[in-house]
Amino acid sequence: MSWSKIIGILCASAIGLGVLFYAGENLRGKAAWEKFKKEWEAKGEVFDYRRIIPQPVPSQDNFAHTPLLKPLLAHQWNAANTEVLKEPDPAKIQRANDLMKFTGETPGLVQWRLGRSVDLAAWQTYFRDHTERPNPKAAGQPAADILFALKKYDAEFQELTAAAKTRPRARFDINYEATFAALLPHLTVLRKASKGFALRAVAHLSHDDSNAALADAQMGLFLTETIQDEPLLISQLVRIAMLEIALQPIWEGLKNNQWNAAQLELLENQLGRIDMLQGYAIAIRGERDLANLMIERMREMPKKQLGQLMGNEGVPMHLIPTGWIYQNQKNINHLHVSFTLPVVDPKTRRIHPEFADQMDQHFSKPRRGPYNILANLLMPAVSRVGLRVGSAQTAVDHAQIACRLARNKLNGTPIPPDLAGLNPALPQDPFTGKPYHYRRMGEHHYRLYSVGWNLKNEGGQPAFQNGSDQLNFNQGDWVWQYTPVPLPSENQPKKNPAEPAGPNTPKE
Repeated sequence: MSWSKIIGILCASAIGLGVLFYAGENLRGKAAWEKFKKEWEAKGEVFDYRRIIPQPVPSQDNFAHTPLLKPLLAHQWNAANTEVLKEPDPAKIQRANDLMKFTGETPGLVQWRLGRSVDLAAWQTYFRDHTERPNPKAAGQPAADILFALKKYDAEFQELTAAAKTRPRARFDINYEATFAALLPHLTVLRKASKGFALRAVAHLSHDDSNAALADAQMGLFLTETIQDEPLLISQLVRIAMLEIALQPIWEGLKNNQWNAAQLELLENQLGRIDMLQGYAIAIRGERDLANLMIERMREMPKKQLGQLMGNEGVPMHLIPTGWIYQNQKNINHLHVSFTLPVVDPKTRRIHPEFADQMDQHFSKPRRGPYNILANLLMPAVSRVGLRVGSAQTAVDHAQIACRLARNKLNGTPIPPDLAGLNPALPQDPFTGKPYHYRRMGEHHYRLYSVGWNLKNEGGQPAFQNGSDQLNFNQGDWVWQYTPVPLPSENQPKKNPAEPAGPNTPKE
């Protein structure tokens, strides 16, 4: 037999083996995904991104369609939802983005977790040092100067406040079918607006204007809930950040006994409607189902979709067996139903950190091979989202209980020795399924806390990160109280100013 025939036979054999390999991988991968999907659908799971996308809201009822907010998402996409064909009006976008636009480092605003009030004098100094905002010729009371500076945004604040009364529902025009390429410019604008309402509310409280403060505090909570149904983790994380901001003026009014009984009832009811656990479930299923949509498109357009995700469209993605994409899809969905979804159970109102720990252990060992490429790219960053959700839900619960305690106090009931006598039923710690820990601290103060992520009762003591003044939410208890939490920096021995600086002492 000639060499040419031998080479031809070998080439034909290689091609045949390659075809068999591709066919086998494709059949095996598709069968694995379809089997997994069928098993979990029998358990009640629905793998359809259309189910988790928020329903449309009539424009006249839609807060997201106010003149300030609607232009943010007025993009025109191509038919494949892969690129924007026309951008919104830049002038309208600029107006929204200029709201509470700060330059340089701003003073702290979220201080309640440390039992501290906002430093209004620091904010006064900040505004006076930044001349792009109006300021009185001479410095006055900090709260008055802050309110004067915030007048720059009166039109935007008034528009949002009026819209909240006439447009009680919200559904932003996110193009969910663009999957992870969807644009979310509204999140930044909402977060900045929440800072403005919170800062203004604190300034109103400093002026003993609790009615104006209540209106702004309620707007902060309302803005937080305009994105409650968005099935994206980034949306829920921004919602958590906005909630932390919105709680500051509520905490300050409670600390200084500035809310009356009617105001406390309004705040308690509004807080009671906030469900961060349900938001987590919506977001995880959204991330999963939008990932499934993206993966389905990968099988149709592997070079573009997978190439974009991998950051290299020049790689010959079309040579990858579709079975490998099916296997990745099955593994991603397996991780969600095994780890991320069980972390938070909205039905039982429980959070289970052990599932997040199991997920970390799963990824602590390298998961190589073609079946794990997408899982390695998309999954590890979500293991601690349950911690963030838990910290937010416990904060909401604590604020709600604090409002109830303050109402009782106004009715002549002293601070109780325990929470057993408060009716109706109070929310419980989602980490234990039992009442929150409560400790009366003298005649006028108390400490309310959750055992937090580590599930250990540490007597209401929070933990800090490596001796800094930053809280460590992985350890320690999560506390609500009105006396300052001692900071690590406050416990450091003070250096004698006359003592010469050492070689490693930074210069001021």
